[in-house]
Amino acid sequence: MNLHGGKRYLISMNVISTLADAGFSSYLAGPSSLYMYHNRKAGSCLWIETEGSLVDLSRLFEDLQFPGSAYFDAALDLDDGLVLFHCIEPYDRRTSLHASLQGTFRYDIRRRVFLDPDDAYGAVRGSELVPFFHEKNDGVASSEEVPANLLRWYRAGETALLTANHAYNPGVLMGLLGEDSMGEPGGASAQPAHSTRLTPVEQRFFLAGVLVGPHAAEGLSVLMESGFISAHWPLLAAMNEVHHSKEHHPEGNVWKHTMETFSHRKIYDLPLSLGLLLHDCGKPFSHEENGNRFDRHAQIGAYKARRFLEQLKFSPRLIDTVDFLVKNHMFPGAVSRLPVYRTENIMASPLFPDLLELYRCDISSTYRGPEGYYRACRTYRNYLKHSHNPFRNSDGKKRLRLLVE
Repeated sequence: MNLHGGKRYLISMNVISTLADAGFSSYLAGPSSLYMYHNRKAGSCLWIETEGSLVDLSRLFEDLQFPGSAYFDAALDLDDGLVLFHCIEPYDRRTSLHASLQGTFRYDIRRRVFLDPDDAYGAVRGSELVPFFHEKNDGVASSEEVPANLLRWYRAGETALLTANHAYNPGVLMGLLGEDSMGEPGGASAQPAHSTRLTPVEQRFFLAGVLVGPHAAEGLSVLMESGFISAHWPLLAAMNEVHHSKEHHPEGNVWKHTMETFSHRKIYDLPLSLGLLLHDCGKPFSHEENGNRFDRHAQIGAYKARRFLEQLKFSPRLIDTVDFLVKNHMFPGAVSRLPVYRTENIMASPLFPDLLELYRCDISSTYRGPEGYYRACRTYRNYLKHSHNPFRNSDGKKRLRLLVE
C-alpha cells in the first residue's frame, strides 16, 4: 500500500520536474498550490495552469488527453492520479478559475516562488474559507468563459478539495455555494442543474482528490450539501435516502455511516477510499429477504460500483480492485467460521489485507466492537503460515503421510 502511494507521489513529482525544466512558465494552481505552501507532498491529483501551448505539452507528455471541458484543456493520467492543465496567456490572471479561498494564489514551478496578485495571503493563512470570488469579482473566471452552472460545480469541487486536503472550514462559503453566479438560489434542496455537468475526467479529478485527503468525509459533505453529488452521482445521492437500523448503526443512514468509516482510515490510498465510499452503494437497490433487510447488497453494490467507476473513466485495474473490495466487504466477518476450502481463494488474493482494513473501518463505525476484525486477522495469519508450509494443508492439517506414503 505504501509503495503504491509512493509511486503516485514519484510520478506527480516527475511531472512537476518536467515542467520546471520546460521553456515556459507553469503554476500549481487552485488547491494544488497549497501542497507546497503547507509543506506537504504533492497530491496525485494536480491542478496546473501553464503558459505552454497544447503543442508544448504534447511534446513533454506522450499520453496527453483532451477532455473537452469548459475550463481544462488537457489531462494526464498518473496511474490512479490525474493532472489537469489549463493553458493561459502569459500574465493573464483573468483566465484563472480560482473559485473560493485563494484568489489567484499559485506556485510558480519554474521559479519556485509563490505568486499572490490578489493579496490572498491572509485568507490562505486562516482556517476558514472566505467568499473570495464575491469580494473580488473583477472578471476572474467570468461566466463569459465558463457557464454559470459549470462555474458553480467548479467552485464546489475546489471547496471540497480545500476542505478534504488542507483542513479549511467551509464556513460561510457553503451558503454561497447554493447560488449560481447570477445570484439565483440553489443548493442541495433545490433542483440541480442536471443539463450542465462537468466532464467525466473533471468529476474523477474532484472525486479522487477529495478521497485521498485526510479529511475526505468533510470534503464529501461539501459536495453533498452543495448539490454536486445529486447533479453528478445519483448512485451516491441515493445512499443519503436509505435509513439504517439504530440497533447496529448509530449514524442514521447509509451515507452518514459511509462518512463515518473515513474517520477510521489509517492510510489514504485511493483504491481503499473508493472501496469505503462504495461498499454499501448496493443497499438502495436491494430488498429484504429471509430476515436480511439488504439481501445481496454486496453483489449489487459491486455491479453498481463498476458501472459508476467506468463512467468516470477510472483505470480497469483500479475498477477490478474496488469490485473485489465491495463484493467481499462482509467476508472477513465470516471467515473465522467457514472451512478453509471455502475461503482460501479470497484470502490468497493480494488484496485481502485491503479488505481487512475496509472491514475494520466498516465495523468501527457501528455499535459492534473490533472482535470480529481481530478474529479475521488471526484466521488470515494462520492461513498464511500454513499455506507456505509444504507439510501442511492450508487449513493446518498435516500432509506428510499423504506425501511420502
